[in-house]
Amino acid sequence: MVRYVWIGTMLAILCIVLYIPSASPPERFTEVLRAEHDITRSIWGPVVADRILRRMLDIQQGSPPLSEPPAPMVHVGQQPAVDAAMAAQMTQMSMRLFGNPYFRSIDSLFALAAYRLSAIIELLPLLAIFLLVVAVDGFVLRQVRAKEFVAHSAEMFGGSLIVAIMLGGMVAVSAFLPMRLHPMFFTLSLLAMLFALSRAIANYHMIR
Repeated sequence: MVRYVWIGTMLAILCIVLYIPSASPPERFTEVLRAEHDITRSIWGPVVADRILRRMLDIQQGSPPLSEPPAPMVHVGQQPAVDAAMAAQMTQMSMRLFGNPYFRSIDSLFALAAYRLSAIIELLPLLAIFLLVVAVDGFVLRQVRAKEFVAHSAEMFGGSLIVAIMLGGMVAVSAFLPMRLHPMFFTLSLLAMLFALSRAIANYHMIR
């Protein structure tokens, strides 16, 4: 089941990255990013929102944009006339290929995903504290059930684990969706995923 959810998540992200930019202009992704940034400023405050934005810019600086054509491998002036003409033609083709709206839309989509990833990174301290609390609760509940000779539920363990994996996949796919998402969507989804993991821990049966 884990493998199927993982494969489905990767296929969904691939379809979004390849298809959505062909159907949406770059301005649409920029508008969504601006709207989500405004909502973030109103909820978390300008300091947190600006820190998320700066982190997104740092993430983007780590990789060149797809709409930027690759640098020429050779200098035209150092080549014979035929090679120089071929090099100039290839440069023009690269400019037309990488400068079209499709690649600019992909860059805008990646910028939106980078902003949402930056927002998730901002939540890591909260998620770490919540993970510690629910993990301890799951382990304690598991020990109490063992002392009371209460059988662990394999169905509850499997169901909770599947729910946690599906929530994680939903968060990964949602990071690439070209629609406005409330900042609390990722917060509540990740908290629900961690809670489902704690229920899986509480019902885990160790075979000796």
